[in-house]
Amino acid sequence: MTGPDAMARPTGGPVAVDSDALAELVAAAVTAHPAVAGLDGGVFGSVATYLPGRRLVGVRIGRDGEPVELGVVLHLDARIPDVVRALRREVSALCGGAAVDITVADLAIPAALVGPPASA
Repeated sequence: MTGPDAMARPTGGPVAVDSDALAELVAAAVTAHPAVAGLDGGVFGSVATYLPGRRLVGVRIGRDGEPVELGVVLHLDARIPDVVRALRREVSALCGGAAVDITVADLAIPAALVGPPASA
């Protein structure tokens, strides 16, 4: 099977997957990466997939010929180019070789580096 409802398994042939399930699979794979602190929908929350009864923010699966879009927040110590390269490779493989556009929306700073809040 080819087209928007097909994806390649990491070990081989295509398997039919609907776009909702694919968005969930992509979100799980991205958030499992140790450098990813979370997903981000962008300034207006436009990077999102509308699922039954909810929105999955930070992942938008493109239609035929459109790229997959991701918005991520990375941990401060992440090597951004390396993480983006790894995420792009993994998500593209999950999505049958589709192009993947990634926006690093923010960096998560550990609380230990921020210090206590300033008193007013």
